[in-house]
Amino acid sequence: MATHRYSNERVNGAPFRSDHAQEARRAAFVGCVDRLTRLIERETEALRSRANVDFEDFNARKTHALLEFSRASRAYAAPRSSAIEAKVELLRATLVENGKLLERRLRAMREIAGIMICTIEMAESDGTYSTRASVER
Repeated sequence: MATHRYSNERVNGAPFRSDHAQEARRAAFVGCVDRLTRLIERETEALRSRANVDFEDFNARKTHALLEFSRASRAYAAPRSSAIEAKVELLRATLVENGKLLERRLRAMREIAGIMICTIEMAESDGTYSTRASVER
């Protein structure tokens, strides 16, 4: 019986290289989950502290991390352990909190933009249709 270096066959009852490859895929997946969690936590902390956030930088880094995560999760198709599930659940919870803070920031920015638009429109108006102009007449 011929064996191939990277097959799932066993030699003398011992697993052959595929177990090492599977462990490497598991480690890559866990590493991706950990990096993505840390990145989201950093952005969440910046949002929580109301610091200036470089959204372009965070977006680029999150996009890259998501691509890496997608590839690693497809490659690691083995049943997940409770430890890995806990890491994925932590990532999920971190994303939910981050999403809430991003939504709050976006609502505030929309509100500010609305006020600015209204102020600009009032400043540009000649008063022809304003309620103040009709009261003064």
